[in-house]
Amino acid sequence: MLRSSSCLFALAFASFVSAQQHLVVPSGFANQDGNGRELVPGFVGSGREQLLVGASHLSALVGKTIQAIEFRRHNFDAAFVGASANVAVTLSVAPHAPLETSSVFAQNVGPNPVQVFQGPVAAPSSPQPAANAAIGWTNDNIVRIAFQTPFLYQGGTLCIDISGAEVPQMPLARWTADAARMASDATVVDLGPGTGPHANAIGQWSFVGSAELSAGSHAQMSAVGAPYSFCVAMLGHAAPFPVPLNALGIGAPGAMCYLDEIYLSQLTVLAPPPIPGLMLGVGHWDLWLPNQPWILGAELASQWLELPGWNVSNGIRFTVATAMPTLDMAMVIGGLAEPDGTRKVNLAHIVRFEYSD
Repeated sequence: MLRSSSCLFALAFASFVSAQQHLVVPSGFANQDGNGRELVPGFVGSGREQLLVGASHLSALVGKTIQAIEFRRHNFDAAFVGASANVAVTLSVAPHAPLETSSVFAQNVGPNPVQVFQGPVAAPSSPQPAANAAIGWTNDNIVRIAFQTPFLYQGGTLCIDISGAEVPQMPLARWTADAARMASDATVVDLGPGTGPHANAIGQWSFVGSAELSAGSHAQMSAVGAPYSFCVAMLGHAAPFPVPLNALGIGAPGAMCYLDEIYLSQLTVLAPPPIPGLMLGVGHWDLWLPNQPWILGAELASQWLELPGWNVSNGIRFTVATAMPTLDMAMVIGGLAEPDGTRKVNLAHIVRFEYSD
């Protein structure tokens, strides 16, 4: 009888173990380090993130119950110190595909969202990776969130909504997770230097990120200057040659205009970021690039005007990628109290799902 009971227990345990299955998204990074990195909300600071995963990645999960998600550490050449964060995770099926993701958090949440977890989550102490060795999904390399309420996935774009708050009196863990970055042929070219005390050694105080210059994402333009100063961000067409502004009776000495047409402008306050000791203001203008074929390869140019000093920034010409993004994932990243965030369609967390039948 004892042998029979032992056999039954062994069979039951084997059945339980075999029922726990894993799926890594994107699948090509299951046993390969990612080519990007992203933060896990709560571990380097408080924040909110929505990760939208297209149905093309999730066919193996249809009709299955998701039990947990895991984030693998990035292959950074250093050890990571462990810490904890207070995390809440809600899952839903978004009402649109990842390329149609809104920068407004509420618009990406589908009907009948399920809060699958709320509570503390640990980021482990993780040793420095061995040179040229892929990082495995081992306990010392992952942030694991085991769901308190399992989620039945029945198809569609999965929205993973994560809010993370740092734990008071706890040191922040510089814990960055693996991400998949898709390359594009977008270009960013500097047209010439700007004026003013906040320009760097080559005259730049405005910038355009190239990673998200894709249909369905945003042109992410930024500028730095005196805290709480006003700037006018201008978007238009690059001039064939720069025009001295003093010829028009305006501008600081040496100021050049690099635009010959202005399509849009926006008044922006350069707000100081929450970084102790940084005596700069930063302004952002994220221009929506429609998920439409006509935007592919489009060329634009930007320049900023400081008020009241009449300094101008360097000019920048940039082109949108000539092909649609193929990642079929998207991220929206923002603050805990913010209704919207920064949207990305060419970079997303590599995530491992644990599921059962």
